[in-house]
This record gives sequence, structure tokens and C-alpha cells, in this order.
Amino acid sequence: MDDILINISYIVSIAIEIGVPVILAFYMWKKYKVSWALFFLGILLFLVSLCRIPLNNIFSLYIGRNFTGVMALMLAGLFASFTAGIFEEGVRALAFGFIIKSRSYEKAVMYGIGHGGGGESMIFVGISVLVNFIIYRLFPGILPADLLQQVADIAWYLPLVGALERILTIAIQISLSVLVMYAFLKRKYYFILVSILYHMIIDFVAIYINYRFGIFLSEVMLFIFAGISIAIIYILRPRKSEVEIKEA
Repeated sequence: MDDILINISYIVSIAIEIGVPVILAFYMWKKYKVSWALFFLGILLFLVSLCRIPLNNIFSLYIGRNFTGVMALMLAGLFASFTAGIFEEGVRALAFGFIIKSRSYEKAVMYGIGHGGGGESMIFVGISVLVNFIIYRLFPGILPADLLQQVADIAWYLPLVGALERILTIAIQISLSVLVMYAFLKRKYYFILVSILYHMIIDFVAIYINYRFGIFLSEVMLFIFAGISIAIIYILRPRKSEVEIKEA
């Protein structure tokens, strides 16, 4: 029974991680006529932002040699959160400031779907989980025995928790894109700094809560941040009067 549940859990989670970003992007394309190019730009620049990973690894090695325990974790987590904010919001600023010439709220949303959905959820997580699941089920002999046992011991519901996390993260990533686009639309460039700080806070709080209290409370905090992010998306959307002036 557990074997059936874990299979279903993986299949559903993979479908969510890969399917939800495509559905959201299709909706934006169909309803608002936003080009798919922005979705793929979001994917591309998210992957570019991962160039920070070697930097994080080098810093983690330094921390491991000089600190131990909670201090080591906090410093490594803080640095990883800092680089995530700088690099991911940096590529957003590059996209909205230099690549996308005709800016709009809807384009920010589509880019955010590509960045957080296409890049992070589909490629970084969904496809990775899909490949690992296929290897585990069809070619288990190529996996080390200890890794095979770790996969076998995973609780059946954890893949679904991961899928829920991706949905919440997509909302957060869209809100970050809206914040950066707002900075350029309104020429209030301090909103770029706001997006960096918001990104850093979310990442660091998630790391800290997961360490101190476990994954479920960490997901609760992510749910709260997703709620705040949805509020940001709603508050910063163009008002009807602004749209009418633009179309006039």
C-alpha cells in the first residue's frame, strides 16, 4: 500500500511542478496576449542566476572550517539568502531595465511565472524529481545502496509537500517580479532594494524555521509569505483608471 501511495505522490507532485507553470503561462498568453518569449526569458535568467551556487559552496566551506553548530548554519544560510536576493533580483532588473523595452504589469507576471515556475519549479525541481523517480523505479541498480535506502524510506506524502512548496514559491516569485517591474514603471527604483530584502527574508526565515522547528512549520511560514505575496500582486496591479489612460 505504501508503495502505491509513494508512486501516486510522486506522479501527482511531478504533474504539479511541471504542469502548473505551463497552465499559468497559457492563461496569461490567452487572456492578456503576453508573449511566451517572456516565460522563456524568465527560465533563462533564473538559470543564469544559479551562477551564485559555486560562490555559496566556497563560502560554506569557509564557514565549515571556522564555525560550528548553529552559528555555521546561520551564517551559511544568511549568505545563501543574500546571494539569492542579489542575483535573482539582479537578473529581474536586467530583464525589465534593459531587455524588455515595452513594460507592463502583465509582462512582469509572465516573467515571474517563467522565473519561478518554468525555471525553478519545472526544470530545477520537477524534471529533476522526474528523472530521479524514473531511475529509482526502472533502474535502481545504478544507485548506491545507501541512497536507494534513503529514497525508499521517504514518507509517502513528502513529494506532495514539495509540490505545495512549488506552488507557494511561484506566487512569491511573481510578486518579486511585480515589485521590480513597479520600480521601473513608476521610477521608484528603491523597490528593487525592497525586492532584494524581501527575497532574503523569505529564504533565511525558511532555512531557520526548518532547522529549529522542522519542515511542516517551515511550510506554514512559506504559506504566510505566499499570502503576503499575493497581496503585493493585487495591490500593485494597475488600477482601471490607469489602464483607461494608457489606452486613450
